[in-house]
Amino acid sequence: MSHRRTFAAAVALLAAAVIAPQALPASASPAGRAVTAQRAGQALIQGVVVDQAGRYVDDVEVQATKADGTPAASAITYASDREDGPQHGYFFLEVTRGTYTLTFSRDGYRTLVLDDLQIERARQKLSLGEVEIQKKLAESKTEASLVRRTITTKQNGEVVVTVSARGVKPTGDVEIREGRTVVGEDGLRARDNGQVTIELDRLPRGTHELKAYYLGSPDLKVSASTSFTLTVTRGRH
Repeated sequence: MSHRRTFAAAVALLAAAVIAPQALPASASPAGRAVTAQRAGQALIQGVVVDQAGRYVDDVEVQATKADGTPAASAITYASDREDGPQHGYFFLEVTRGTYTLTFSRDGYRTLVLDDLQIERARQKLSLGEVEIQKKLAESKTEASLVRRTITTKQNGEVVVTVSARGVKPTGDVEIREGRTVVGEDGLRARDNGQVTIELDRLPRGTHELKAYYLGSPDLKVSASTSFTLTVTRGRH
């Protein structure tokens, strides 16, 4: 499924400034040649591709097509060799005057299409800045179990939460909720191998229907456990 955006001509004109050297240097090209030294009559479209977490993404195929669908130029995002250049995700395309559509694609990401990019003169430099491409998040599974099903009002309950995912070590925040109320929380680190024991807040006497929620990460979707019941009794005096 493609994600499509349209750039109005007025916005494109405002964006047609050279990217600041500290962000996207003119000489950031795989072969080391200066991007500003494009072929006679050629204009330049350039930018940096990031995912929804703001991480730079290399190896994205960028295809420019003319208004009639004719392919005009293509590039693969890469890391600049310059220390002061964009370290990852950079691309540039040399094109002539006209209206262009850019298509960004890579396995594991949703295809992005930018329409109506206007090049109005030779040697124009159109800077798109950061272009966001959505990474497809993997499914996660959350399971939870109580260390003790019955405690007293003087004790804190404990819940062992296990988050699993195929090919990914889960990281991120985990919450224990009673309805909408958070009664315990902790974080998963890669070294935890998807498991964390969470100490609950002190809860009043009675039965409490709880659920564990994994809040997701830049690589994984959110997920929740099935509900479980904690019984809190009055402590002995």
